[in-house]
Amino acid sequence: MPKSVRELAVVLILIGGGLIILFSAPRIRGGGPATGIFYAILRPFQQVTTNLQGRISDTWKGYISLVGLRQENKALKEELRRLKGERTDLLNAEVENRRLKKLLNLRTRHDFPSLVAQIIGEDSVGWYRSFFINRGSSEGVASEMAVTAAEGVVGRVTKCAASMAQVLLISDPSLSVDCRLIRTRDRGVLNGSSGGGCVLRYLDLRSDIKSGDEVVTSGLDSIFPKGLPVGKVESVRKGPQGLFLEAQVRPAVDFSEIEEVMIILGRPAGFDLQPGLEKKR
Repeated sequence: MPKSVRELAVVLILIGGGLIILFSAPRIRGGGPATGIFYAILRPFQQVTTNLQGRISDTWKGYISLVGLRQENKALKEELRRLKGERTDLLNAEVENRRLKKLLNLRTRHDFPSLVAQIIGEDSVGWYRSFFINRGSSEGVASEMAVTAAEGVVGRVTKCAASMAQVLLISDPSLSVDCRLIRTRDRGVLNGSSGGGCVLRYLDLRSDIKSGDEVVTSGLDSIFPKGLPVGKVESVRKGPQGLFLEAQVRPAVDFSEIEEVMIILGRPAGFDLQPGLEKKR
């Protein structure tokens, strides 16, 4: 047995023996010299025991308090995480409501049947600039229908299934839109460009077109209604053969940010309503 343990054992035995003698000895009024000596010897041990008991009690209370604080801290963190999640959901809902309100305002400004759709994917091949929407032929969507956003023209439907459709963007070189300049009333044909923007071609060389001019649909291609915003002119130059002017146009719609679009439920040559489409106004 280690020396320190033996010494501690001796001390504990002495303390225990003293306590036994103290509490087993007859109570003599006033005590005697032996009792005074015994109490003088025992007093330091009593003080140590009392201090040790107080420290143990304080330590236990501190531990209980610490456990309570940890549990409270964990609960507060969970509550904060929940509130942050609710705040994010509310912000997302507010932004979505603003977007949908813009689309509804666009619908009220034009007298044609339409349907709001959400974008659910992009073309993974990359040859064409297109995306997919969650509306299809079962809801009246068909190929060649115009697709717009609150800011302006997006593109047209190219392929259609029962519950989804593919939309080709106006920034795709294979898509053409008959357009007109608001200020000069000049007409031209808009195509997508390899740089991601659009080019307005076949403008008269005498045109007074300038940077900043607004471009809208002419309504003469039997796909897009008249007057929908398309974009703004950024620069003007002569065409490759020098017979026409052409303008670089920045689309009115930022295609990387849109999440909902509006499909114009019309057919070419007059936007005749199909049976049942009146209900989708």
